[in-house]
Amino acid sequence: MLHLSRRRFAAALAAAPVVLGAPSIVRAQSKPLTIVLTVPPGTSSDTLARMLGEKMRAKLNRTVVVESKSGAGGLVAIQYLRTQEADGSYLMMAPNSAVSLLPLFTSKPTFDYEKELQAVVECASAPMAFTVNPASGVNTLGEYFDSVRKDPKRASIGVPSPVSMGALVIHQLGKQLNLPLQAVPYRGGSPLLADLLGNQIPASGSILPDYLEYHRAGKLKVLAHASEKRSPLAPDIPTITEAGYPGYVAVTSFGLYASAGLAASVATEYAAIVTEALGTAPIIEALHKMGLVPVGGTPAEFHAKVLADRARWAPVIKESGIKMDA
Repeated sequence: MLHLSRRRFAAALAAAPVVLGAPSIVRAQSKPLTIVLTVPPGTSSDTLARMLGEKMRAKLNRTVVVESKSGAGGLVAIQYLRTQEADGSYLMMAPNSAVSLLPLFTSKPTFDYEKELQAVVECASAPMAFTVNPASGVNTLGEYFDSVRKDPKRASIGVPSPVSMGALVIHQLGKQLNLPLQAVPYRGGSPLLADLLGNQIPASGSILPDYLEYHRAGKLKVLAHASEKRSPLAPDIPTITEAGYPGYVAVTSFGLYASAGLAASVATEYAAIVTEALGTAPIIEALHKMGLVPVGGTPAEFHAKVLADRARWAPVIKESGIKMDA
């Protein structure tokens, strides 16, 4: 999907005239609107948050601040967000792995999405991708797996978080191919990218936007990505299915969340502003350049997506045995 769904765009904007035309508790507040990140600065979600934050600043006539609270697969940011008053002054930009999947990776979950968080709007999506340094001499996913068979030391694959979809795909492929594939967690995509560029780790399993620019420049080689079909944003890169390993679809969704209790009118207002922004040519072009697909929509649509992700990946996580607190 290259453009915003007309249905989602219309649904979100339909509520906007009523909400934007009414007095909002958001505009009555003098403190800034803070967008909290689950990852370090410099990542694709940071760029996305800043672009959308600028549009929110203009629409709300309010200062917007982007602040990183990275660590523990997103838990640091989530713990911070849920302690804030649900008055519309704090939002969190997070991948679905942090909200939908994180509790499933722990023996004793430390937060309950449905009781403590609130989905506001899905912003963009991107598939997980396998990437190597060109110095490796590997040009296809099959060649990489062959190299692991010859040298098990090449089985280490960096992932931006222990609770990432990349870690799950790596586990599944390792089991299917009887290879000792090992997901090596980093604290975010930036340090992983640095090690991959320096050829300090054999491969990575992170989202496509983290590597697309370097792939286009010939500095990295994206071997395959986990979409259902080849992306028009990167037509030269095959899907994992096309590479010979069918059934692997892992798409990360980036969205804005609030602490539970945010007024429905405010959540709808924010969703409408973001959806409108995601339909503009400059943001579409910027996201496509990064390898992100704009989404948008209503809080209800995003909430349903969060629950669907959790239901889909729960059995995979249970079978993998991966635990953050192990």
